[in-house]
Amino acid sequence: MSLRCICRNSIVVLLVLATLPLAAQTTDTGQSSNYFNYVQPSAASSAPPAQGYDEYKPATWEVFTGYSWMTLNQTVVGVKEGFPATFRLKDARGGFVIDVSYFFNKWFGLTVDTGAHFGEFYDADEAFVGPVLRFPGEHIQIFVHGLAGWSRLSPGNADQQDGPGFAVGGGIDLRVAKHLSIRLGEADYIWSNHDFGPKNDNVYDGARLSAGLVFLGGVGEELPKSASCSVDHSEIWPGEPVKATATPSGFDPKHTLNYDWTTNGGKVEGSGGTVTINTTGIAEGQTYNVSAHVSDPHNKKALASCQTSFSTRKRLPPTISCSASPDTITQGDSTTINSQASSPQGDQVKVTITSTCAGGGEGTAVTLNTSMDTSVGTCNVTCNVADEHGLTGSSSTSFKVNKKIVEKPRIPKNIVLRSVYFATAIPTTARPNAGLIASQQETLRDIATAFKNYQAQVPGAKLNLQGFADIRGGDEYNKKLSERRVNITQKFLESQGISADSFQTEAYGKDRQLSAAEVKGELDKNQELNQLTPGERTRILKNIRVIELASNRRVDVSLITPDQDTTQTTVREYPFRASDWLTLIGGREKKKAPPKTPAPKKKTTKGGTKKKK
Repeated sequence: MSLRCICRNSIVVLLVLATLPLAAQTTDTGQSSNYFNYVQPSAASSAPPAQGYDEYKPATWEVFTGYSWMTLNQTVVGVKEGFPATFRLKDARGGFVIDVSYFFNKWFGLTVDTGAHFGEFYDADEAFVGPVLRFPGEHIQIFVHGLAGWSRLSPGNADQQDGPGFAVGGGIDLRVAKHLSIRLGEADYIWSNHDFGPKNDNVYDGARLSAGLVFLGGVGEELPKSASCSVDHSEIWPGEPVKATATPSGFDPKHTLNYDWTTNGGKVEGSGGTVTINTTGIAEGQTYNVSAHVSDPHNKKALASCQTSFSTRKRLPPTISCSASPDTITQGDSTTINSQASSPQGDQVKVTITSTCAGGGEGTAVTLNTSMDTSVGTCNVTCNVADEHGLTGSSSTSFKVNKKIVEKPRIPKNIVLRSVYFATAIPTTARPNAGLIASQQETLRDIATAFKNYQAQVPGAKLNLQGFADIRGGDEYNKKLSERRVNITQKFLESQGISADSFQTEAYGKDRQLSAAEVKGELDKNQELNQLTPGERTRILKNIRVIELASNRRVDVSLITPDQDTTQTTVREYPFRASDWLTLIGGREKKKAPPKTPAPKKKTTKGGTKKKK
């Protein structure tokens, strides 16, 4: 009998055998119906669906037999009936595959694969073994495998050759009964190595497609009864509720199950598969157990227990840090206490600041004000924080208070004692508001600017204006003249922004005259004399009488401090400049013009005509 006949007869026998387990399982109507019917528990149970009842594990044994088609990508060059012939190895439409798989667990197993294929130009046989990985579902199962072993290739124009081979592929099964699935399709990549002599490839690869029946064994075991417990929160604060759930497995879903709950962490509220644990009053930082005992009142042997746990958090006190900015101040100044406070639990916190020298306050930025009476030295600050649960924390800082040294404003030099100069008999009675020359106005502007800055620091300061006249003229005349000079000086200073109540005035007429020696002393101290020519200095000394009279035509401007401070030295400075003195005696010397260079004489020729070059 040929190999082709043996394969055909084997397929017929396998198909007959496949009908036996199929007929056997149809007689047990209870089992066949329960395999596909999943009954949900009644609403009164309030328990999770019982899992695993009458659900059969994926088969331990799987035997597949079915039709197979193969095609290869190569050609074989050989001899057919004494003549050279080249056969393309394709479309071996007649064939079968038989697989036997054993699974060690739900997913992983070992497959032994054998098959035979018959084509017009070649026959092929293979026997492989290798691992298989499956993904079982309720009705659909997908699998992949990698197989290696022996391969025989028999082309019609050459001797058959045996060699190594392997197959990689997978397929999909449809579960139609407890012990039977239909393999909707299996596709494999086939590779083998054969030596058909020169002019031929050594590697032969192609595709193998199969379909057929899968007979299942080891599917009738009922899963054991069990239960698993869980809580919705594994860590809580005392007083927060915990929801506990028991999930049964392997129980009859038609039955309402009993649940007996116990816990050492509070009180169980409710019944059924899901209950609430009231944790009011339990301790912080502890672990508590929750247990459930599940039973079926219709089946005394259907029992299961489970246990889970939850923990309570321990509240930590709030923390705080603080610092003073600036950390060194003087009496009367202020500093800010900046705090960073927080609760590990994220609770609201309240910050309170106290000090040993400057009071306190609430908040994360508290300003502490000192006074002139605040004690000099280190001032300690305590920073306290409290959360809404009464937990507290504290830290401390300090700042240094230095004694405040109050310096009296220095009297500006340009208003210690200065004078402004007037021309003879100026101002007149006809024009009492005219007569201040430009240089003296400039002096008064400097005095006004300095005094206003000083008065801003010493509000009670005033200016004392004393008017004078030279000895020429009568007493009454000179008295009135010195009053006019004081008045015009005061009005000019008022125009510079000094209020009228900031003046004290006196008019002396020709009293208190400066002597010739005093005037000569002022001349000797004046540095401007160094800028004059020798002739100008000689003229000033020759006209000392004129300058003496001018020095007595003046208004002295001096500063009056509120406390009449005598520790600050006053310096008497008169307004006369060398340029002012010279105006009294004819002004400055004119610069001599440089001598003119005579123009060159023109050259002439005899007869008086210019010689051309």
